[in-house]
Formats: sequence, structure tokens, C-alpha cells
Amino acid sequence: MKKVLFVGLGRMGSPMAGHIAKIESLSVSVYNRSKSKIDMWLDQYKGAAFSPGDAFDVIILCIGNDEDVRSTLTGSLNLLSKVKPSGTIVDHTTTSATLAQEMYAAAKEYSVGYLDAPVSGGEAGAVNGQLSCMIGGDDNHLNNVASILDSYCRNVIHIGESGSGQIAKMANQFCIAGTLAGLSEAITLLKNSNINTDQVFQAIKGGAAQSWQMDNRFGTMTQGKFDFGFAIDHMIKDLKYALQLADQQQWQPEISRQILSWYESLSKEGHSTHDNRV
Repeated sequence: MKKVLFVGLGRMGSPMAGHIAKIESLSVSVYNRSKSKIDMWLDQYKGAAFSPGDAFDVIILCIGNDEDVRSTLTGSLNLLSKVKPSGTIVDHTTTSATLAQEMYAAAKEYSVGYLDAPVSGGEAGAVNGQLSCMIGGDDNHLNNVASILDSYCRNVIHIGESGSGQIAKMANQFCIAGTLAGLSEAITLLKNSNINTDQVFQAIKGGAAQSWQMDNRFGTMTQGKFDFGFAIDHMIKDLKYALQLADQQQWQPEISRQILSWYESLSKEGHSTHDNRV
């Protein structure tokens, strides 16, 4: 029986690990820095808490940032040493492309594969098994984990070599940030004009302005509901990675840089954990 370790039981990681636990051919273990989340997960799903003596065929990460991944795989936890030869690491964390390439090289020294595999679709996508996943890394290791990814992703695309999955996610975040800024200004225009926002939504949702963000967030944005979803501080982190890459490429994404400054102001005002549609 293939052994899988899932690391990171947050809003998205917990349901993702839950989908994997339903695959009968897998033995699933979980790890999280806070033990309470492990206990909560084990109350809901079939599996075990991580034991340092175990070795795994697949390790999946869904954690915070570059330093979290580095510490988990090659630092204090050193989980890279817990992967069996020819095993695979799947990293759903949104990181820099440089970190992905660094971990790919480190894994290769252990005869282990590393896939940078950021996802899009938010908490709802994780719960419903409807995430979109963009993959950087080697074909053979993607084949090793395809059935696992299919349990919580509706769309899995192999972008290319190591790091390319993260670059695809950066492009995704640029698109989302720009769309949300436009929606926010559109809603403000309607409210200031005393026009029924619901009627306008019905009028424009089938036209050229239609998007996932409009379909799923126009209503909550007009109602001022932001205590859920993808936290502003997470979007700040993601946009910074994208802007760092743009700096390396020597061009200026002016719109995304302006949106980042707005998000940073909102975070300082106490909205750091609110949905990034605020």
C-alpha cells in the first residue's frame, strides 16, 4: 500500500487531505505545526499522525511560503529524508520559482522527484474537489501522483520544467488582482449611482465581463462580506513573488504593483485575514 504524508492542514489543506484519505489504496498520514489541527482532522477522516520513523512514497505540502517549505523539506523537519527513493514530493504551496528549482535540485540528490504544483480555486474548490493545479517538474513523477491529484482537482495541467507551475500561478494572481480591482470600482460606481447591483449583475454576467470572480464574489462584495475566503496577507505574499520575478525580467507591472499597495494598506488597517475581494 502506497504511503502518503500530507503536510499543512489549513483551510485548503485539510479538505484536500480528506479527499486523499478516501482513496482505499493509500495509507495517509498528516502533519501540522499545531497538534489541534491534526486531532481535528483525525476526528473526521481515516489516517494517522506523522511518525518520524516512517518513510513515504509521496509527501504533499500545502503550507505558507518559501521559508516554510525550505525548513520543512531540508531544514529542521528534513522531510526530504523521509521520502523513499523514486518517491515524489508535491508542493501545493505558492512560492517563488527560485525556491521550486532549489527544492527540485535538492530532491534530485535523494533520487526523489519534486513537483511545484500551486492550486487555484480557494477553500470552496478544495472542499468540493474542484481545484485547478498547475505543475512544474518531470512527467514521470506527475504520472506517479496523478490519481491523488484527481481526487481534489478538476483540472491538472503540466506547464513545463521545474518552477513553471509557480510562474503560472503568478500569472493567475495578476489576473485575479486586476479583475477584483475592476469589480470593486464597478460596484462603487453602481452604488454611487443608486442603481440595483443585482439587476446589473444579471445584465452583464453573460457578456464579455463575465469571470469566476464576478460569478462567485460580486454578491459578497456588494454585501460587504469579507470574513472568509483567500486572506489578503496571502495575496500580498503571492503578488510580491510575482513582482520579484518581474523585477528580474526588468519590466514594470504597474497595475499589479498599485494593487499590492492597496492590499498592504488594507492589511495595516486590520483586514489581513479578510477575503482579498475586500
